[in-house]
Order: sequence, then C-alpha cells, then structure tokens
Amino acid sequence: MSTMVGNWKMAITDGCTPGDQLYLFNISPGNAHVELTFCAEGGQPLGPFRVAIPAHRTQALALEDLVDPDALPPNQVYSVVVVSDRPVLVQPDPARPTVPKPRRTAA
Repeated sequence: MSTMVGNWKMAITDGCTPGDQLYLFNISPGNAHVELTFCAEGGQPLGPFRVAIPAHRTQALALEDLVDPDALPPNQVYSVVVVSDRPVLVQPDPARPTVPKPRRTAA
C-alpha cells in the first residue's frame, strides 16, 4: 500500500459517503505526508491519494476534493485507510443529517 518508512496507520470503518469530510490534524513539529485510500464493498480501492499537512495544522478533506465528484456513486459507503509518516489525528465529519431518536413520553 505504501512505501513510507515509520508509518502511522489507521482505518475508519464506520463508512464515509461522498460529502463527508475528514479533518486531519498534524500534531508533529514537521510536515506530515499522508496517504488516503478509500475502499468500497465490491469495488476497486480509490487511491492512494497523497496530501501534505503542515506542522501543527488541520486540513479538512472530502472525497470530492480528491476525485471527480461525477465519478462517485451518490450513496456508496467507503472505509478509509490513512497512512502517515508522522502522527496525525483523524476526525470524520458526516455530511448526512443524523436521525433524531424518538422521545419517550412519561406514562
């Protein structure tokens, strides 16, 4: 998957859909070189896509930032593999609205 030495690897398996964003925070004092690979059930992996994140900075990325949006099936769910040569924190941010849970009424 990667030729980087000293990799930090993580996966987001909850599933990301087109429109979701990933916030990548480089917690190190040097630039982080990150590879993102998106995997969907029954499809070929997309990537790896390479981005550089400056030291102590956050970068928001959406799948559409990396791939032609017209090439993406609208409701396809992807898992994401993140590989970096420096420590990074990854926070997924779903674009889809959350469905509120029904309120329980007192009986």
